[in-house]
Amino acid sequence: MSVQLKERLQPIRTRVVRLQPHGWRDILVKDETRQISGAFKYRGNAHKVAGLPAGSTLVTASTGNHASGLAEAASARGLPLRVFVPRTTPLAKRQRITGAGGDVVLVDGGYDDCEVLARRYADENTAVFVHSFDDPDIIEGHRSLYREVREEAGLPDAAFVPVGGGGLVAAGIAEWGDAATRITGVEYQGAPAMQMSLRAGRRVTLDSAKGLPEGLLVRRIGARSFQACKDYGLEVRTVDDMELHRAMRILWAEAGIRAEGAGAAAFAAALRNPDPRKVALCVVSGGNIDDQTWSDCILG
Repeated sequence: MSVQLKERLQPIRTRVVRLQPHGWRDILVKDETRQISGAFKYRGNAHKVAGLPAGSTLVTASTGNHASGLAEAASARGLPLRVFVPRTTPLAKRQRITGAGGDVVLVDGGYDDCEVLARRYADENTAVFVHSFDDPDIIEGHRSLYREVREEAGLPDAAFVPVGGGGLVAAGIAEWGDAATRITGVEYQGAPAMQMSLRAGRRVTLDSAKGLPEGLLVRRIGARSFQACKDYGLEVRTVDDMELHRAMRILWAEAGIRAEGAGAAAFAAALRNPDPRKVALCVVSGGNIDDQTWSDCILG
């Protein structure tokens, strides 16, 4: 691959922002709302796409942010992409996908229904299926986020990371698992697939996953992520809508960060039971949110 193409695929080095401490000695946020495609997902997507053969046709399933990032990366390499997303996916996310050249197929159902259709399409059309979170190349690409934090601010005592399918937290464990930092996963109370799986000692599939933070609405976590989290002994906390709304308002008021529900989850968890002796780092994973939803959350 040419140097020029590698530069085109390079993720943005996003800012680390210090907020009011809110009971911690310091609280920092990694602002991935400013990443290409508006979410951390581009990091893994760019790494994955960089290693694919020229002329590949791509297909994926997504609740929005993964597909947006993949569309940007595929466009940089001139590769066609078809995306299966739930019909409930916010318009802001669908527009990012189509704006980057992705072909969107709306599905009546959730992420898991989309994945079934995407895999079928890949089999029938000799396309490359790119998994949203259960892919070693995707996870490897996400590790750059944690390297940037360490280079800019040092290692925190505690890190809060949102968990949808688990790729982002698995990357954190891969990068910081042997460090003194204690990583905590954060799920939505309406979709605690990782928490329930760790308690059961095996991956479980939730009956349903509905609510505000569509990026966290995954009924079954990735196999690689589950194993990494199990081996690490990951603690998982859940947050509800009221906590998400509060976190979104504070992020906006103190740092001008317009986080989506899933993006605010880590910060929402950190606001609960702070430790004044420690420095906390929260990953604000994305900011692709419709104007009306944003208004309802901030003003409601």
